[in-house]
Amino acid sequence: MKKLLIDINSIVPYFVTGKVTGIGRTTFQLVKSLSSISDRLDFEIRLISQNVKGIGVKELKTSFKGTHIYAPNRPFIKKLYKYFPFRELFATYDLLHVPHNFDYVFNPSKTIITLHDALFMRMNENAFDHLTMRREVPFLVQKCKGIITCSESSKSDIVNTLSVDPSKIDVIYWGVDHRIFKEIEDKDYVKGSLLNRFSISRPFFLSVSCNSERKNTHRLVEAYLRLLKNDPNNDLVLVWENPPYFIKEMISKANASSRILFLSNVNDYELMLLYNGATAMIFPSSYEGFGLPVLEAISCGTPVVTCKNSSLPEVGGDAPIYLNEPSAEEILESLVLFENGSFDIDELSQKGLKQAAKFKWEDTAPEYLRVYRKYLDIRD
Repeated sequence: MKKLLIDINSIVPYFVTGKVTGIGRTTFQLVKSLSSISDRLDFEIRLISQNVKGIGVKELKTSFKGTHIYAPNRPFIKKLYKYFPFRELFATYDLLHVPHNFDYVFNPSKTIITLHDALFMRMNENAFDHLTMRREVPFLVQKCKGIITCSESSKSDIVNTLSVDPSKIDVIYWGVDHRIFKEIEDKDYVKGSLLNRFSISRPFFLSVSCNSERKNTHRLVEAYLRLLKNDPNNDLVLVWENPPYFIKEMISKANASSRILFLSNVNDYELMLLYNGATAMIFPSSYEGFGLPVLEAISCGTPVVTCKNSSLPEVGGDAPIYLNEPSAEEILESLVLFENGSFDIDELSQKGLKQAAKFKWEDTAPEYLRVYRKYLDIRD
């Protein structure tokens, strides 16, 4: 029986801190979803992880067997994999799947990559090592057996910036876990939970962000500080673990600390509560390979303000309020419209729920099986 090996190192932080990046989250959901349909497999799936603490495969608790390499999961170690078959010493495979954009691999011709986007070819963000990506990924995508990406927008970018043959790329949309990210009709329960967990007692705008410059959360803060001059009903809640100093300084100088709340270490259940409690989720990003926060928010029936660029219209459909550009002026206009009750919230909510229903992990996992079988050369 042919063997597929999936690298799950992007999931490991979840078992250490309870948090993962969007890439780790999607890998986690993909492996769980594949495990739930493992009875359909006509090939073997194995998992591989690497770190000195032994955290990885066994914590995932799936139907798949796995291998753990007790070595530091650091770039200077992993780079050796490009030149020596260390991974192959621990696990045999017919096809390797790297679901986290890039890794050093000894045999690209037996590897498929999930390349979430080609952002690193368009800009260099301080929060990420895009220079390394720009140096290493072009070689890998040219030599690898196949590429999977999560939106037609990302496919177009990969083709145009990396000169990849379009036929080498399969587009498979991510799903959302509808068991977690769902609308809660008991709004009193939501209000009580948010008060108990975060001391949130007022209506609020929500944003889910990080220190990536393209998220434009600094412009949202600027817009909200202008809104504060009119004593708005809504506070601003930012799920943002390490906001830069200049943001905190902006807020301090405006004496706005009592109206802007930063949250970190938020688990999925708490995030679902925040979506359900928010007046709107503001996501003024300049570029997304997919845009999970938009999908999670509309799955909870939450109105969304975002931008009409990259993959965001593919994910949001007609549900969000779209900005022409992520400027403080346009963001402020949208906040004012929510403050004034200018939107039909029920209509926005229903549009979001209808759009979110199109994205299911139950659909994503079989599409991955189809691609795996194609590259394993397994025919019906």
